[in-house]
Amino acid sequence: MDEEGCLGSIVEVLRLGHTTEARENAAATLFSLSAVHDYKKKIADEEGAVEALARLLKQGTPRGKKDAVTALFNLSTHTENCVRMIEAGALTALVSALGTEGVAEEAAGALALLVRQPSGAEAVGKEEMAVAGLIGMMRCGTARGKENAVAALLELCRSGGAAATERVIKAPALAGLLQTLLFTGTKRARRKAASLARVFQRCENASLHFGGLGVGYAFAGNSAANRDSSFAGDVSVPMSISVPVL
Repeated sequence: MDEEGCLGSIVEVLRLGHTTEARENAAATLFSLSAVHDYKKKIADEEGAVEALARLLKQGTPRGKKDAVTALFNLSTHTENCVRMIEAGALTALVSALGTEGVAEEAAGALALLVRQPSGAEAVGKEEMAVAGLIGMMRCGTARGKENAVAALLELCRSGGAAATERVIKAPALAGLLQTLLFTGTKRARRKAASLARVFQRCENASLHFGGLGVGYAFAGNSAANRDSSFAGDVSVPMSISVPVL
């Protein structure tokens, strides 16, 4: 990375390599380098790097997609890369990857990180298939995939404002999936699901305070635990969820 032109040459192979194997090797190299914190911003700022990774995630072989999504996940852990990744089309590629076996988990994990930033939450909120893709992973994904999906939805509500929250809580089947996750998910998944359920509760309380727009939440158990004071919302839909003591 200290050698002048080295990173640019790797990206050039990723973009224009004459063989699939060459492009995949370049993606694997960026995946390895992106694990180093000091390199994350440098890679994202390299012209064409994020665009090429996003393109490989959409169009590559299973191996290429895996290396591309892992590299994008690593880059998303650096908060200063969020805007660059949005501009380069990485966020759209990650949303598309939610339905692709082998890369969906990492894609959801990257989205969960990106939506912590207001710009990321706004961009994901505009993606037509984002919420539906995350809901689908909550239904059919692996244990880790379900964790990442519910975490992404929770962060979208926290950072995306009322419009994004409304889109999440009106998603078909979410109530039942949350109920299942609250009782059968991993410890992290249950914690995230409980926090998301309490988002709904606060929305209901705000609705009642500002005009009583519907009553329909039934919470049981430790409803005061793990409250997230950073969230504020003003939408409400009927829903019945029992939150267990965690």
